[in-house]
Amino acid sequence: MDHYSKARRDGLRVYQAAIQANADPYLPVLEEKVPNLASLSRLSLGIMAIPLDRVIGSVSRGRSYAFSEGFLPILEAGSEFAAKWEHLCESVEQSGVNQPITVLEYLGYYYVIEGNKRTSVMKYLNARDIEADVTRVYPPRSDDPEIVSYYEYCDFAKETGLYSLFCSRPGSYHRLLSLPGIRAGDAWTEDEILSLRKLYHYFSENYLTLMKGKPSLPCGDAFLTYLAAFGYRDVRDDDMAKTAERIRLMSKEFELREGRVNLVMEQVEPAAPVPLISALFRPSKIKAAFLFNRSIEDSAWNYWHNLGRLEAEEKLGDKLETAACIVPSRSDCEEEIRRLIKDGYNAIFATSPVMLNSAIEAALEHPDVRFLCCSLLSNYTNIRTYYIRFYEAKFLLGIAAGILSDNGKIGYIADFPIYGAPAAANAFALGARMVNPQAKVYLNWFSASWFNAETPFEDPEIRVICNRDITAPNHEARDYGLYLRENGEIINMATLVPRWGLFYRMMLERILNGTFTQSESRDNVTNYWWGLGSSIVDVAFSSRFDPYAARTVHHFREQIREGSFSPFEGELRDQDGVLRCDADRRLTPAEILCMDYLADNIVGTLPSMDELIESARPLVRLQGIHGELKPQLSAFSWNRK
Repeated sequence: MDHYSKARRDGLRVYQAAIQANADPYLPVLEEKVPNLASLSRLSLGIMAIPLDRVIGSVSRGRSYAFSEGFLPILEAGSEFAAKWEHLCESVEQSGVNQPITVLEYLGYYYVIEGNKRTSVMKYLNARDIEADVTRVYPPRSDDPEIVSYYEYCDFAKETGLYSLFCSRPGSYHRLLSLPGIRAGDAWTEDEILSLRKLYHYFSENYLTLMKGKPSLPCGDAFLTYLAAFGYRDVRDDDMAKTAERIRLMSKEFELREGRVNLVMEQVEPAAPVPLISALFRPSKIKAAFLFNRSIEDSAWNYWHNLGRLEAEEKLGDKLETAACIVPSRSDCEEEIRRLIKDGYNAIFATSPVMLNSAIEAALEHPDVRFLCCSLLSNYTNIRTYYIRFYEAKFLLGIAAGILSDNGKIGYIADFPIYGAPAAANAFALGARMVNPQAKVYLNWFSASWFNAETPFEDPEIRVICNRDITAPNHEARDYGLYLRENGEIINMATLVPRWGLFYRMMLERILNGTFTQSESRDNVTNYWWGLGSSIVDVAFSSRFDPYAARTVHHFREQIREGSFSPFEGELRDQDGVLRCDADRRLTPAEILCMDYLADNIVGTLPSMDELIESARPLVRLQGIHGELKPQLSAFSWNRK
């Protein structure tokens, strides 16, 4: 009974650990987990191969006492059960399992009705799958994320027959279907199904082998992370070996680690000098490339980032060489990054969120190159992200708008419905109401298909308008920042001023002095999210703005800088009247970042993907409120007060 004795030793180890943790030491029992099991709707799915790692328990208590968690046997070695288990193990080794087990599937997991010993033996032999006669049990529908995700899985599996591709997060299958190249039309073709099935088979085989024994993402969730990183079109024709190579590159990204997000909210003091020996190996000069997805002259966003590049170049002198590269597409970006690395560039700044996925593979392949991407959402250890807390400056502009408006009607034009945009709009609305209790903010979107730049608001009483922050060099329009519209004329009053050069200079100095990896662990995700306190952003006022009124704005600016006040402090309700923040607390950084609602004094909506202009969709698809990267509050270690 060599096999049984070994399996039982492992089983008793798991059993004792459960006892010590005051947990049930036996198999999970579905009838006990779901008391109303008999009354729930069922559907026979027939005989199919199911993944053994998702076979987790027994339907009834019965034989569950014979196993610890994981179907490891625990009964005495001399028992009849042990003899039958050993005989079955020998038979399976010689000729495999010749009869399917019978299971109920509930919420994507399988519970055995008949075939517990076969399941136990197959798990002991490290089999991936087992044949099973499956009956699905449907839970009652609800808004619970687990239930929502499960019904999305049911719809996906019905369309594709891919029952083994199980994702745990709501929206995952929508995200999968939105990946470029994954399918051509509304209905799946046989070739598309076979291609995805083959790719997932290669991925799951390698993933479960390479990540065995490590706390890691569920296989389906990891698969989506993998496709987002490399792109479906680029990996669909990979063979088993190439898939394994890519998974090895991404292995750190698949691991589950507590506190892996390191959010740097303000400019920090320079790290201590590196030891003398380490200093001998630090670079004497940096070659830094700045990637732009549009022409600098035609994009205000790129114009200000390029000013930051030039400022860093001026401050660091002959210690820094930079290049500005226009990369309008993902393929252009990937090709340019590889060329730059070949030419000796050791720092890459991607200045747009849409470039995040384009840089991932190169960042994984070249850990010695420093990659930073201007983006709010990232979960990659090899790429640091940076952004500005624009909502703090927008709050100040909101105060100024509330002071300027004599009727309480204020217009607000936002760029894209991505994460960060609701926080900026809400902060502006709260600032306006702080000095003007009747203030209503009328929201429009520059990226919406209905937007008309000549008449962004039909109501002629909306004379105070906050438009996009800055204008491009090639554009002569004056409708930016906070302005008054009177008799067809625009009177500029204030504007937001980003200072990217401060950030670029500091990061490059850290690389030069060898402290870039010293202050934040490279095993964690590092996000820089600086605000007014770091002087990376400010508000500039026109001489036309009443200097006495400006004192009110300056007062709150200093309080925000000191950290004694937050725009999202005190009671906050959304447009539906739902309380989002209590009167005696302030929102956490994660709650602010994850905002997907509008304050109750905003008139307007968050446009859907179909309501956007074509050029806005790639960014919104990636980081939009209803896009691919919907953040979960629980994922952020910095979800704190």
